[in-house]
Amino acid sequence: MRIRYIEPIGSDLHSKRMLTILEKHASSGVSIEVRHLELPPELTGPMLPLEPLYINELISEVLGAERDGADAAIIGCCADPALMEAQECVKIPVIGPLQAAVALAAARGAKVGMLSPDEHGRRRIANITHRLLRAYGLSGAFTDVTFVPLHVEGEASLVGNTEVSAEIVEEQFRRQLHTEGVAAARSMIEKEHVEAIFFGCTLWGGLVWEVADQIDAFCIDPVVASLHMAEAQVRTSRLS
Repeated sequence: MRIRYIEPIGSDLHSKRMLTILEKHASSGVSIEVRHLELPPELTGPMLPLEPLYINELISEVLGAERDGADAAIIGCCADPALMEAQECVKIPVIGPLQAAVALAAARGAKVGMLSPDEHGRRRIANITHRLLRAYGLSGAFTDVTFVPLHVEGEASLVGNTEVSAEIVEEQFRRQLHTEGVAAARSMIEKEHVEAIFFGCTLWGGLVWEVADQIDAFCIDPVVASLHMAEAQVRTSRLS
């Protein structure tokens, strides 16, 4: 089985780290490949650009995955950009982390809340998330989005920041996960009575296990959940 993970950013900044996470959790016999988009300089940076001018390139990459013989594709962003459009364009499974995570929680009969970094604007992310889950038919399993500040005073925004290294991004996400994310998850469990927490940014991928034992809920890693959903869909399609 071949699964292609698509980074919807214009560089390979996170490719090595994502490949390491995916290969660690992949089932036996599953081959992982990581690709990124080719975007103009004004759309580059360590996070998804604010303007969705990457959509054509993203769908083209999904089409390329199918053409190259991949059995499934994962769009590596928890906003599930262009997911439904990509799913309509190809016959292979195309996985979005948001859809995969909430479906996973729903299959356990669990209400799920989402933690999100605040880098792209709170209202915008909340609206997108609720709109997508209604379209997926999964809004009944979801409560709300709680935001985790991504910066401390004096730090620059990551969106469009071409000077930052992969190590700095990872450490910033790890620090805020530990200092802000655990408390936010506990608050959501108490206030929203959720039984599952979705860590809603792929840059938290591979880090969730570091805090899972501090949170009294089913903790969903976006990268790992997407991988296992892709594997399951491929295996199921082979039985039909």
